[in-house]
Amino acid sequence: MLKTLFSLFAAAFLALFPLVQACQAGEGYANALTEIETNLDKALESHKAGETSKAKAYVTSAYFDSFEGSGLENALGAVSPSDKTEIEAIFGRITGQIRSGEAPEKVDASIDELMERVRAGAASLEKGSRSGHLSLFFNSMLIIVREGFEAILIISALAAYLVKTGKAEKVRVVYSGGVLAIVASLLFAAVFQLFFSAAGAGREALEGITMLLATAVLFYVSYWLISKARAARWQRYIKSSVEGALSRGNIYTLWFAAFIAVFREGAETVLFYQALYSSASGGLGYLLGGVGVGTVILAVIFLLFRYGTVKIPLGQFFTVTSALLYYLAFSFSGKGVLELQGAGWLSTTPVAGMPSVGFLGIYPSWEGLSIQIFLVLAMLAALAYSLLLRPYMERGRMLGEVAHIASDISGLHGTLDHIRQHALLCQELSVKKDGSEVVEIKGHLKDIDSKVHEVMDHLEKLEEAFSDVFKDIERTIKK
Repeated sequence: MLKTLFSLFAAAFLALFPLVQACQAGEGYANALTEIETNLDKALESHKAGETSKAKAYVTSAYFDSFEGSGLENALGAVSPSDKTEIEAIFGRITGQIRSGEAPEKVDASIDELMERVRAGAASLEKGSRSGHLSLFFNSMLIIVREGFEAILIISALAAYLVKTGKAEKVRVVYSGGVLAIVASLLFAAVFQLFFSAAGAGREALEGITMLLATAVLFYVSYWLISKARAARWQRYIKSSVEGALSRGNIYTLWFAAFIAVFREGAETVLFYQALYSSASGGLGYLLGGVGVGTVILAVIFLLFRYGTVKIPLGQFFTVTSALLYYLAFSFSGKGVLELQGAGWLSTTPVAGMPSVGFLGIYPSWEGLSIQIFLVLAMLAALAYSLLLRPYMERGRMLGEVAHIASDISGLHGTLDHIRQHALLCQELSVKKDGSEVVEIKGHLKDIDSKVHEVMDHLEKLEEAFSDVFKDIERTIKK
């Protein structure tokens, strides 16, 4: 089913392609490079003159009107998203340097670095365009694998979680979230191209909001899973919840996690394919072939992860899945802030001397680092609560329950002993009588005495069994 869903991306870009202005590699990019450099030079001169607002406006124009408006951003993102993101980060850094009034020499150095990156990116696009159909096939395959990989991991992890917790019938909820996200992605791509193609900042802002929303959802699911990682805790959770183990709210949270994981990649994937096709001369069959091979690769990844994780012990499964979702949340947070900075919704305060780490979503601005530091502290607090404080609280609660059960057993012993004493007394009284009714009572009392002894033997065995179980639980909690 996942194979069919992700194949929709390939068909979608064909339907939307007429809405995109073709931008042939080499020709349009040469003009774009000139426009970017001219605007950045004007920004530097305005910065030297103390005209901060004017300088920032020139940087904004260089980004939205030239880099993005020419199609260079989408084309570069289709073949090298890391280069695209690095260029976006440098644009943000230049804006931040101008806003904070840094020396013109530093701004000039950042502009030189930016132009070097942009020229290298444009050159790689021109080289790829000349390399022919094989390059088109490879890039097409790479887009669907790269953009779908994270979504596949999240969906397969959530599906495997439902299966391992005995809720296989709920897997369709996760899948339905993915299906609806694909439909929503295609509709959004069409609407965006029709009505908002000129509003570059709107696209950046929407991408940033979507990523930050994904950060919140994935972080919540990550913590929820790690809180169930300990076997003893999980077993108690299953027993105490029974049919309510997955409440309506939790099911909808999993549905939303699947939806947002696919949606954040969907529309962008369609736009990447449009850019890739528009920068190539023909070769539609090779492009679709790349989509098909990439989809098969994703299907294999899904099957391996979906069915392979079922064999992993519960504790390890929840720990690994939680770590994966937390990593994605951490990475999305940095990228989301970067997109909002590109849209002008957030300011950029550069961190001098700090490199970018693309695969972690770390870009040297205090705005992005602040939310990532918060996520680290939040996870440390969650781990401290789950692994230290909560076991201590559970140990106290468990010991209280043990004492309560022991008291109940002791009370039951006393009750049975009291009944036995009464039975013995009745038996003694019946010895002095010889009527037939008294003889019958005597027989019943003997039976009562026998049964009481039997129950007491069972209680002693039960008490010993409870003692062993509670010792095992206590040892597990202390680990």
